[in-house]
Amino acid sequence: MARGSGIGENVDAPGEPRRRRRHPKLVSVLVVLAIALLAGVGLLVWGYFQPKPAGFAPVAPEEEGVVTEDWTRYTIDTRGRNEWVFFDFGEGRAVATTFSANDWDLAFKRTGLLTNSGVTNPDGSGGAIDLGEIPLEDAAVPPSPTFVVDGLGGEDEDEPTNAAISRWYTYSFLTHTVHAKDNTYLVSGGNNGDALVHFDSYYCEDEEPACVTFRYRLVQTGRTL
Repeated sequence: MARGSGIGENVDAPGEPRRRRRHPKLVSVLVVLAIALLAGVGLLVWGYFQPKPAGFAPVAPEEEGVVTEDWTRYTIDTRGRNEWVFFDFGEGRAVATTFSANDWDLAFKRTGLLTNSGVTNPDGSGGAIDLGEIPLEDAAVPPSPTFVVDGLGGEDEDEPTNAAISRWYTYSFLTHTVHAKDNTYLVSGGNNGDALVHFDSYYCEDEEPACVTFRYRLVQTGRTL
């Protein structure tokens, strides 16, 4: 029998299932996506188990913070997700009060931070200034300071916030941690006096979040209220 010419030799014989064509490019793309997905999951898991920044135990009610010649360090308990906690520079501790009162200077809720001013309390004479990345020990009151008061902002642009101090931290999606910035802030305490403030940590001594530790020292700004 004569051999065929070879034409049509790759055509499936009648009755045989059609052979599936391979797509090497599609396989390569799927492999790359799978590797990227596994790497992303691995980084998230790795980040979750990374140690948190150094933490501090919250100061007990009715007690003062750690006082030195250069500053006072205070750790305020803000673990209540729906509760604002108030701090008064004049008293040197957390106080039980309301937003409409004038006996507080900073209000905390988790990472949230407000001053006694603007939309938070129209009768308050507080506010804040971001002095930039400078150690608390080297910070000084600028001449003729202009304080930023609380306004509306947030995701829906309808939440009280203070543009100068509300972003006192950064958040790492890789390690799932909140890091205090190296900035120092000048906070107006109204009748309670003004203070230079530097945030140190967002963590408790057991690595639980929402124990905000900050150092501050009282200063004179020469303002007339």
